[in-house]
Amino acid sequence: MRLQAHSLCGQSGTSHWLSLQARFVHRSVGSHPGLIESPMRYTLSLVGFALLALPGSLTRTAEPPRVVVLNIDLNNLHKTAPDSAFAGRIARLADALRARLSTACGYGVVQIDSTSEAAAHLTEGYFYDHPDVAAALAGEAGADWVVIPRLNRATAWAADLQAHVVRVRDTVLVSNRIVEFKGLELTPELAARLIERGSAWMADQVSQVIELARTPSEGVARRCPP
Repeated sequence: MRLQAHSLCGQSGTSHWLSLQARFVHRSVGSHPGLIESPMRYTLSLVGFALLALPGSLTRTAEPPRVVVLNIDLNNLHKTAPDSAFAGRIARLADALRARLSTACGYGVVQIDSTSEAAAHLTEGYFYDHPDVAAALAGEAGADWVVIPRLNRATAWAADLQAHVVRVRDTVLVSNRIVEFKGLELTPELAARLIERGSAWMADQVSQVIELARTPSEGVARRCPP
C-alpha cells in the first residue's frame, strides 16, 4: 500500500510534497501588573468578564464553513476499463471524504440533491472543467466551499485523487490537491485501507486550503487530526 500527497497551487503547475506534521505555535502572555491599580479599570474588567460568560455573547464560536463534496468522476487514462467493483470503491471514497471533513475536521458538509447534481452534470468531468457551474450548484445549497474531485486512473495499479477547492462566493479556484493511490483495484481489504487513509489525507489538504484562505495573515491551525 502506498499513498502520497501533493498540491498544485495557482497556475504555475508546480508541485510540492506536503508535510502532515502539525505545527504548534506557542504564544506567551505577559503579565499585567497595572490591571487593578484603578478601581474603575477593575470594575470594567469584571463587567467584561461577566459579558463573556453570558450565553449568546459576542464571543460565540463562529459557525464552521459549509462544504460540498461533489461525486468523484472517473478520468480513465488507461487503455482498459476497470472492473465492475471499481465504481463502488469510487463512491465509497467520496462518502469517506465527506464523513472525514464532517466528523474529524468539524466542517458543515452539505449534501447536494442527487437529482440536481445529475441534471447539472452534463458530461464526465464537466464540473472539473467548469468550476463556476459547480460553485453555483453549491451556492444554491448554502455552501461556502465546493470540492470537485476526480480520480485519474493511470493503470490498474496506480491512480490519483485530484480535487479543485473552489470558494463559492466568487467562484475562485483557490487550489488543486492530489493524493496518489497504489493498489486501489486490488483486494477489497487493501482498497478499504486506502480509502480510509486516502480520504483522511485529502480532507487534511482541503482543510489547509480553506483555513489559509479564511485567515491568510495567521498561522493555519490543523482542524483535521492525523
